[in-house]
Amino acid sequence: METELALIKNSADSLVSMLRMAYSLENWGNLIILADELLSRVYTPYQEKSTTQIPKTEKPLVYYIGYGNLMKGVAYQKKKRYEEAKICIDNYKNLEFFSDGSESDQKIVEDFSFFAKANTFTVDILSGNTERLAEYALFIQKYPSETLPGLVTILECANTNNIDVDEIIKPLSDYVTNLKYDDLSSTDCTYYLSILHLLSIYYYKRSLFEPALNFTIQSLIFSDKIGDDKQFKKSAALFEICRPRALPEQLERYYKILQDYLLGVMKNEECISLNIVVAGNR
Repeated sequence: METELALIKNSADSLVSMLRMAYSLENWGNLIILADELLSRVYTPYQEKSTTQIPKTEKPLVYYIGYGNLMKGVAYQKKKRYEEAKICIDNYKNLEFFSDGSESDQKIVEDFSFFAKANTFTVDILSGNTERLAEYALFIQKYPSETLPGLVTILECANTNNIDVDEIIKPLSDYVTNLKYDDLSSTDCTYYLSILHLLSIYYYKRSLFEPALNFTIQSLIFSDKIGDDKQFKKSAALFEICRPRALPEQLERYYKILQDYLLGVMKNEECISLNIVVAGNR
């Protein structure tokens, strides 16, 4: 009840902030609840014979309608409820009805129409329609901004369905290789880390242990860099599984990464070091 009362008091803009937080925490159930609250708040002024005043917001109402449906669709996608995700996509692929005709509103309508096209590919592919992979790869090459989330989708599909996507990901890998970490947004960092981990799994499942371990090492380094302890643990576990197949130089890099990680965790703990004390004769 307290949660419901709190939601009632939230403005559209604070709900958007809460949605972003729920997304970052991967709390898909809460994401759906928050999206529904946002949508109920911003749809009301459009309801027939509604006397409710249009709420004051930082952005046009059409944005919140698109964003609420987008985030709800993402939550259903993550929960593998693909038919419900498709319904959400249908709800934001054409928002003309909610536009006031201004240039700013029209830009928002076009943006969500693009998101709908990209996310339709994602849902189709993740639900098992692997025939769309090649078409999706061409779409990504046309729109480089979709490369990172697109690669996540392609690799998730490959790992789930045990299919070879070497030829599909090859033209996209140069874009990823040339990325500069410092230029990545927080969202792009998340996508990039997912790609490193998914590539580790992809090559591991094909018994290609050298590239699998190389990507695992990159995942360890990057997850430590951005403070993602959950991913660091997963990558460390994967390396341990592959340890018997590791090359000497890979083992050396792994040991150094773990040592640096441990020192970083312990640096603020007083009177603790990793110096080995040699006991003298008594």
